Amino acid sequence: MGISRRAVTPSATPLKLQATPESKQPSRLLSITQIPSWYADPFILTGYRPVTPSVKSCFGSLGYLHNETANIYSHLIPALCCIVLAALVSGYFRATFPRATRTDRLVFEIYLATSVLCFTVSSFYHTLLCHSRHYRDLWVRFDYLTIVVQILGSFVSGIYVGFYCEPRLQQLYWSMIVVLSVATAFVVIHPSLQSPRHRGLRTGTFVATGLSAFAPIVHAASIFPYQQLDQQAGLRYYYLEGVILIAGAVVYITRFPEARRPGKFDIWGSSHQIFHLLVVQSAAVHLYGILGAFRWNYENLRCQNTGALGYGDLLAS
Repeated sequence: MGISRRAVTPSATPLKLQATPESKQPSRLLSITQIPSWYADPFILTGYRPVTPSVKSCFGSLGYLHNETANIYSHLIPALCCIVLAALVSGYFRATFPRATRTDRLVFEIYLATSVLCFTVSSFYHTLLCHSRHYRDLWVRFDYLTIVVQILGSFVSGIYVGFYCEPRLQQLYWSMIVVLSVATAFVVIHPSLQSPRHRGLRTGTFVATGLSAFAPIVHAASIFPYQQLDQQAGLRYYYLEGVILIAGAVVYITRFPEARRPGKFDIWGSSHQIFHLLVVQSAAVHLYGILGAFRWNYENLRCQNTGALGYGDLLAS
């Protein structure tokens, strides 16, 4: 039913109208019919920044509202929060868990560092999207790659606390996720798999890698009583994290809601913004879950009670 139900075709040729390197803000934002096809989202019809060869002008767009503003800040602000949390981890562990090893602290710092990297690169990608096709293609690969890095960080920390006193199982599943991460990275950054028609494949690869977390969960369930496993691994938070990530993947692939009403969610409420917020929420749930699991292992002296050595103890011995 007219434009409200259809995607709009962008201009086949780039416009001459561009923001100058010296300008802090373009004189006006553009519609999809005024921009080159590589820059267009078929369901986002307005709010585009003019294409500019100036990195300075791209970052200058942080100061005004356009159709990438929410995408930028929905990951830039969490990146800054993770930096603050990473700076506080060491002091928090010394005050709360005085017997914690350096490895214990390092695992949490690694997770926060991978989150900082992922969120920062994501915000940079969306900031630099108006620079050129080359920058778009380059930074979208960086974006995909750092998502893989964050998945790796999630696995390292989750497996560490879940198998806190089983270092050989930690090493086994860390090896598994490294192999899966390399395979995922290949799929998501390979030049021939970057077109919109491979969107589902890329997203499905991320989801499949993330859901491989159920392999160590099933293994752990065969070793430990369920109630204990829920406490020592933060199992309920893994379930919640999985639901959030699947919801994000569905929104990302289906392009809901803008695919239903093109032009109505150009500035606020588009699927990519929702996807960003769900990713941040899943990261927060993961951090809360592994912190609770670590606290349980620490307070219940599980390694001492079983006569096992944790990975940090092995490194220290």
